[in-house]
Amino acid sequence: MKLRRLRLPAAALVGATVATGIWSDLNGYGVQRSLMTVCSLAVFANITVTVDHLWKAASVTTHRCTARGCDFRVRLSDPTAAESRRWQEAAAAHPSHRVYIEHA
Repeated sequence: MKLRRLRLPAAALVGATVATGIWSDLNGYGVQRSLMTVCSLAVFANITVTVDHLWKAASVTTHRCTARGCDFRVRLSDPTAAESRRWQEAAAAHPSHRVYIEHA
């Protein structure tokens, strides 16, 4: 099931929840509203971006070349089974193999 449409709203919901907690914590100490707003918005933005990034990283499929030492790879975001298989075959059969040689 593809959850692309839910990724950003879910990340924003997590960010808003954490930012609300920060707001209420700061409110208990009598911090100025302008400072609470700035802190809460900063936390909201950072949490939202982090959750979105982690969600993207978890849904990426990577196919690598099967040749020893070749660093060729293909990264796909939320592929179908047929699309994933097609790119897996393409990664295994690409024409130029790039090999890293480590010098001691």
